[in-house]
Amino acid sequence: MGLKIQQIHYYNFRNYSDYKLEDLGDLTLFIGPNAIGKTNLIEGIQLITAFTSFRSTKSDHLVKFGEQSAFVKALLRDDKRKLDMHFTLQEGKRAFLLNGKRKQIKSLRGILPSVVFSPDDLTFIKGSQSGKRAQIDNLGEQISVNYHTVRRDYERILRQKNKYLKESTSHGFLESVNEVLTTIGSQFFVLRAQLVQELIPYIQRFYSDLSAGREEVTINYIPSWDKYLSPDLIPNDFPQFSRSEAKEKLDAIIEQEFNREHQRGLALFGPHADQIIFMIDGKDASHFASQGQQRSLVLSFKMAEVALLKDKLDQTPVLLLDDVMSELDEVRRKQLIQVISQDMQTFITSTNLSYFDDDFLNKADIIHLDHDIHTEGSSEEGIRDE
Repeated sequence: MGLKIQQIHYYNFRNYSDYKLEDLGDLTLFIGPNAIGKTNLIEGIQLITAFTSFRSTKSDHLVKFGEQSAFVKALLRDDKRKLDMHFTLQEGKRAFLLNGKRKQIKSLRGILPSVVFSPDDLTFIKGSQSGKRAQIDNLGEQISVNYHTVRRDYERILRQKNKYLKESTSHGFLESVNEVLTTIGSQFFVLRAQLVQELIPYIQRFYSDLSAGREEVTINYIPSWDKYLSPDLIPNDFPQFSRSEAKEKLDAIIEQEFNREHQRGLALFGPHADQIIFMIDGKDASHFASQGQQRSLVLSFKMAEVALLKDKLDQTPVLLLDDVMSELDEVRRKQLIQVISQDMQTFITSTNLSYFDDDFLNKADIIHLDHDIHTEGSSEEGIRDE
């Protein structure tokens, strides 16, 4: 199994003043009413594993109202290592420490990755292309430091280009900006397309299990230089471009559509405008799949994230399930529970225990949350079922 979280401490984080959990096992259930702060606990774990949040990215939202600083720290252990991971917030500035020493995020990525599954993810298939790209990119950053670096560099040059377009900068100057954008953008395109391609067999395997093999899933990555006005025109073959070929395509389309970008005051071509299309039996799932099919596809995607991270990093990720059991039907809940049972540390939030059978509950640490855990001077350790 590798590293797992043994202890975690929240201090002035969201609505928690001073909340500690110790002797954490492989399966923890946080049970409590809505608005008690269950999601905050999941978010804190994601921040010290994936170093990002699936919610607001504003630092001041993470600090308890009226306080100036906050932290989340955890003790990670396996048979050979003992690591203190520490996330701090002070005066709006974030810092990460490993064993007491400040570290850059890039040196911490992949130590203990995590996968989050929340109700918002259930709209992933029919949601925006920006949401699909972000999910893929967040996964890529946990797998590869280089992925994070290229994504950051691309987003920086893209912001600069959009600024210059709005200022009606000359063609000559924008040509030099475009040269940088297409150089980095072609690298980003190749990295993301390769990641999507690596995910496909995992997603297909899990979806086949959910659909009893009755339906076939395919995924296509459509680069920004190709435009398809109808789902019927989406090709079935996956794009195969080298970095130099991708750069050549980007250079050509940006030069061709230079006037249109100036008129819009917006960069229209590059990885930020690529499309990721999920298809079931050759049809765009965002338009033609039923709600049940879309949810099976989302579940397959999340399971694929777990499997790919494990295979790439030789470390089982932490699975964080934020109140999704109430959104899934019985068949999909059972399928998800089967994945949870596969030697993986898992944290689940729920309003009640009725979604879980006795065998599952017997394996879990069940922590009941109530409003008393947020008050000063309380033990703030929740109530565990023994």
